[in-house]
Amino acid sequence: MITTTAARRTAATAARSHRECAARARDLAEILRTRAFGHPHKDVLLVFIGHLYTAAEAFDTIAPLVMDGVTITNAIPAEASMPLLMAVSRASEHPEAGISEALFAYVTAPITRRTYRTEPLPASDPSARRDVELRTRIALAEHNLTTETDPTTRYALLAILMQLHGDRLTLGATVRAD
Repeated sequence: MITTTAARRTAATAARSHRECAARARDLAEILRTRAFGHPHKDVLLVFIGHLYTAAEAFDTIAPLVMDGVTITNAIPAEASMPLLMAVSRASEHPEAGISEALFAYVTAPITRRTYRTEPLPASDPSARRDVELRTRIALAEHNLTTETDPTTRYALLAILMQLHGDRLTLGATVRAD
């Protein structure tokens, strides 16, 4: 009986993680949709939006993986991971769009328990201080995102993280130009 109860609890936890991933993907897509209007790289943002909606649909429709009666809680369905990997690839190919690769790790964080690691920028003193400030604010927002259950607050935190990572991209471009 304990095994059955534990198995049901594990399956419920995995299903909750999938729903949270889907919600985060939709939230990011909506945040991007609001920023796409009038954006000089609207075409790239629309591709990101499509990938995020595809991933959200996969998280909603694909049940967590079960092997030999055991629910695997840390597996991302391929139907969700592929569009997210394509979005990450597109973000690295088009830094001028201002969307960091790091954002897409927030979608899968409820399953992987990992986010994008932000390395310090090789910067001069004032830029280094700004980088430390941005990385600290990112870490705080990431922590709040992991503990937050309110959908409105989750949306706001994702919007804040998008802005902070965008600011960090801009700072990185400035540092490289110097």
